[in-house]
Amino acid sequence: MIYLYDGSYYGMLSCVYEHYYTMKANEIYAVQLFEGSLIDESKFIVTDEVKAEKVELAIKNKFSSNGYMDMYRSFLSDEPNKDNYILQYLMAGFKMGAKIDRMYSEPYVIRIRELSRRVGFESHRFLGLLRFVERKPYLYARFEPDSDILTLIGDHFADRYKNERIVIHDLKRHKALVAYGGEWLLYDVDNQELLPEGSEDDELETLLRDLWKGYFDHIGIEGRKNLKLQQAFVPLKYRKHVVEFN
Repeated sequence: MIYLYDGSYYGMLSCVYEHYYTMKANEIYAVQLFEGSLIDESKFIVTDEVKAEKVELAIKNKFSSNGYMDMYRSFLSDEPNKDNYILQYLMAGFKMGAKIDRMYSEPYVIRIRELSRRVGFESHRFLGLLRFVERKPYLYARFEPDSDILTLIGDHFADRYKNERIVIHDLKRHKALVAYGGEWLLYDVDNQELLPEGSEDDELETLLRDLWKGYFDHIGIEGRKNLKLQQAFVPLKYRKHVVEFN
């Protein structure tokens, strides 16, 4: 049996619940990524928050905190087969508990850790790469990360801009994080609703952008330029929304 779900975290955990309490799953996929199977029957699992929360609690009780976060960050990755790595990881972890942290040679553990590191590195990188513009009454930033990292950066920016209304817009996934007073929420959005429109502050915003780009151009020492190292820290794919490179 192949279980399909709506692409949400609780949707995936609902499939894990069905795997244990209804029928074992051979594979799990987000429905939008499933290309069909000539061999196995497929079934769409409706997200059930109660069931998903039971699975989530069981994972937190059975795994170490690092093990849980490795699993969660892996889910946020753009790896098409991530759900099946997670299923293998959870099946083993429910049997051996926190000992799974030391299973360095198991392929599914290796893969989960690779995905976790990749997602964690990208989220950390964007703590310094996001650029906000003032669009009254809020500060607005947009980006297109490889992984679905809004939940990983939410606490940082909500705390950093505690006294500001901020919107961080993931154009790739049509989602936005909205924060104020140290709290944040996620919303599904139509990208057209959040694209910054013209305002009376456009002239000031253009001036500030030009000043920042001028600083960026002149602060460097010509003899110490290292474009290859610069690209390692700020890959080309991220520069679209970084004002210094526009």
